[in-house]
Amino acid sequence: MPKTALVLAGHGSHISPETAGIVWEQVDKLRKRNIADEVTAAFWKETPSFHQAIDTLAADDVTVVPLFTAQGYFTQTVIPAEMGLSGKLTKRDERTIRYTPTLSEHPHLARVVRQRVSEALEQSGADPSEVAIAIIGHGTRRSTESRRATQEQADQARDLAAESLAVYLDDSPSIPDIYTLTTRPVIIAVPFFLALGSHTTIDVPAELGLLPDTSFGRVNGHEVHYTLPVGVGNDLTETILELARDSGAPLRESSAAGAWDGFPNVGRDELIEAVRAAGWIEFGQLTLSLHEVRPTEIDFEREVVEISDPAALRDHVRREPFRPLATSTDLPRDWVVRLDRRAQMHAVVETIYPGAVAEWARRDNLMITPLETLASRQTGMYRQIDQLSAQRRAEVVAEVCANCIRHPTWFDGVRESIHCAEACNLWLTHALKAETE
Repeated sequence: MPKTALVLAGHGSHISPETAGIVWEQVDKLRKRNIADEVTAAFWKETPSFHQAIDTLAADDVTVVPLFTAQGYFTQTVIPAEMGLSGKLTKRDERTIRYTPTLSEHPHLARVVRQRVSEALEQSGADPSEVAIAIIGHGTRRSTESRRATQEQADQARDLAAESLAVYLDDSPSIPDIYTLTTRPVIIAVPFFLALGSHTTIDVPAELGLLPDTSFGRVNGHEVHYTLPVGVGNDLTETILELARDSGAPLRESSAAGAWDGFPNVGRDELIEAVRAAGWIEFGQLTLSLHEVRPTEIDFEREVVEISDPAALRDHVRREPFRPLATSTDLPRDWVVRLDRRAQMHAVVETIYPGAVAEWARRDNLMITPLETLASRQTGMYRQIDQLSAQRRAEVVAEVCANCIRHPTWFDGVRESIHCAEACNLWLTHALKAETE
């Protein structure tokens, strides 16, 4: 039977941990259900990247599930380009890669939208004849599919109130247009997004004219009720599994597995052997032994927390403050994980530095991607990033890469123990900002 893997592809964020957090939450749930040999995430803004994630897997049969609310620019253009996908089924390097539809193409999200509206109607006490529903999608002028999914949700909710309209954060009609599109005194605004990320907690409320951290307000003569996003408070796990199985993924029936099981396998055995042979090694800002993983420099001025769960460890090292670059050198130094078995050591490192072990294991023959090659793979705003002058590149490397445990081998060709094969999204974002300024 082939070894199987499941990859949940999300957007990620440089601003909020919640955007990737909802993806990792599903990864943790699926690992515990033992439905595949390996389960991981992949992101545009965070690590492991879309381009990197599949190379962390040893599986013969990989299924990629895009955790997006609609088909659009990212699902139709960015993910296929970054992952090297040729369609719903890709055969490459003796490996089968399946690519499923999005969440919007499954009945689950439509049910959640209706639930959000019904709850808001009950809480408001408004007569449905006085209510306009506003389904708020992201939208993008680079693809009409995102608009279509949001409009379909609005159409399916039309029987719940007098009006049901679709408005967009990055398209027209825009979110503020709702106040001219309807005269109904009550508006129920449903963000057609998955997570409580920066869009749903900052951008959309601001466009609606709501005060920060509020879900109700009176705006332009309307009573506005703002609901939770469609991915919050609902179990997406069964939907993900149905999308995967409908695409032909040979997943196992659910059974119990440990919290540290089901991690990407590439580099695991090499890391364990390196630690066994040496007794302990340093990996980035970590000290690894066969008995525990801890920060190399413990902060004894704070209470040291003993952590035994990957979700708790991930939460501890990436929040307060949020660390969008998992490999940045500001890792919290007040924790330790005691190991029950050797494979758990690799899982702990993979939790803190997603994807880094696979690159470390391939350090002698890892394919390096020059900035020009990376730019040619882009289809959006990063397409012209190769036009940065050598001085600008060096300045951004100094600004971003100096604070990362990975060495920018893509920039200077120097191969350190943990080297970086291509510029990350955070680097590209800083570079684009520098070029604009």
